[in-house]
Amino acid sequence: MYLWDWNLVEGFILAFIRAGVAIALMPVFGYHAVPMQVKAGLGFILALTLAPMAAQQIAAAPPGALPVVAAAAAEAVVGIFIGLVAALILVAAEMAGTLVGMQMGFDSVSLLDPLVQHEVNVIGQMQYLLAFVIFIALDAHHYLISALSESFRLIPLGGLVWQPQMTPFYSRLVADTIDIALKLAAPVLTIILISEVALGFVARAMPQMNVFIISFPLKIGIGLFALATGLPLFVYVISKAFNHFEAGIIKIIGMAAGR
Repeated sequence: MYLWDWNLVEGFILAFIRAGVAIALMPVFGYHAVPMQVKAGLGFILALTLAPMAAQQIAAAPPGALPVVAAAAAEAVVGIFIGLVAALILVAAEMAGTLVGMQMGFDSVSLLDPLVQHEVNVIGQMQYLLAFVIFIALDAHHYLISALSESFRLIPLGGLVWQPQMTPFYSRLVADTIDIALKLAAPVLTIILISEVALGFVARAMPQMNVFIISFPLKIGIGLFALATGLPLFVYVISKAFNHFEAGIIKIIGMAAGR
């Protein structure tokens, strides 16, 4: 007689894989400033909470090591889908900031992020952190935990059903990410372009003026002014994007459940 239920142990391990992978990729929880021990601890707590319910719905599998490995891989895929869909919003904000920063002249003024040990664009990092704050203000991180919990109810452990439409659907979400980034960056890029055209006319009218030297601080000032005045638009677009990607998470969970 065993002192524990092996079905419950297997359910906990699979639940921990799904929750841990999703937490590691989600915004807020997966932010690189959050220590890995905290991420693992949160995944452990969620798995411990949800394992009893999830173990009752564990998909039947033949005995052996290979089916267990396949089930673990399926759980990792489910966690990746849930975590990455939510992270795409912040990726769009950072991408928009990087585009704006390059046009403002900050492409040669990168900062070394000690947390990830690589250079980041100043404006891109600022836009990322701003979207991060909006994400928390909208309580979207609570929704992600609810979506993860719902996935355990709809998708049995090891019971991922790969649908042919999942790949094009996720591709559309990535395309939507680029579209959102362009919408966020377009107003600022347009203003900077107009200022460069104006400087071109000034250079033609006054050849003795060193427009090249003047353009650097001018583009930075105009870009920062455009970013400040376009802040309400930024908040509006990011808020709408959250609603769009929330619907995407629901749909991707439904597809993975075979619905």
